[in-house]
Amino acid sequence: MENLNRLSGKVVIVTGAARGLGRDYARYFAMDGAHVVVADVKDTAGASSEASAIGPKSIGLECDVTSQASVDAVVAATVKEFGRLDILINNAGLWRGLAESGLLECPDDVWDIAWAVNVTGTLRATRAAVPAMKANSWGRVINVSSMAAKSGGNSYGLTKSTVEHMTRGMAREVGDFGITVNCIAPGISAFEAAGTQLANADQITGSNPIKRFGTSREQYEAMAYFCSDGGAYTTGQTLYVDGGATS
Repeated sequence: MENLNRLSGKVVIVTGAARGLGRDYARYFAMDGAHVVVADVKDTAGASSEASAIGPKSIGLECDVTSQASVDAVVAATVKEFGRLDILINNAGLWRGLAESGLLECPDDVWDIAWAVNVTGTLRATRAAVPAMKANSWGRVINVSSMAAKSGGNSYGLTKSTVEHMTRGMAREVGDFGITVNCIAPGISAFEAAGTQLANADQITGSNPIKRFGTSREQYEAMAYFCSDGGAYTTGQTLYVDGGATS
């Protein structure tokens, strides 16, 4: 894995990074020279060790995005350890509600936890991070949506559509502080979720203009653009990295 060092010296928190796509994002940020804080509800040691082996020092911190006190503590610990916070990746999310067809029959517990993590969790983490970014007059917040946001047919898709709307609202609130807020919306990735959650994943990608699964690296490169100097004038936007599935 090559070291690109495009983000040398930056400090990034990636929520939901102990496993899955978040763990890949953490590795790529480390490869790009950033200090990575792997934030998740448990088991952060493995992912943070991987990131440290690739790039500069990284740490793992327990974080429950449904608790404002928890995300506040992660930001405080990050600033104490590294002296700053530059980038927040709101990756923590649940697929709950994706498998349930329709809305009217969606169980309350599925509906509630999907909104608590995917929507309110994104809000809480951003709320915690902005003051630390304001202190340096520079910051990048990247939310994670999904191609499912284009459909109103399940609670998961609705939560992700809301994240895209929040992205635009947040961007307006923090632009004067040198902070941008953007969003990526991945399609079906070549990862475990595609196989475990979507039985028809091959059928869906087969109808795309680009007929294959996406990769975590392709998703990360969209994030890297938003974090770059070249992306400094881009805010409030959602970039669909989905092989044209929603085109």
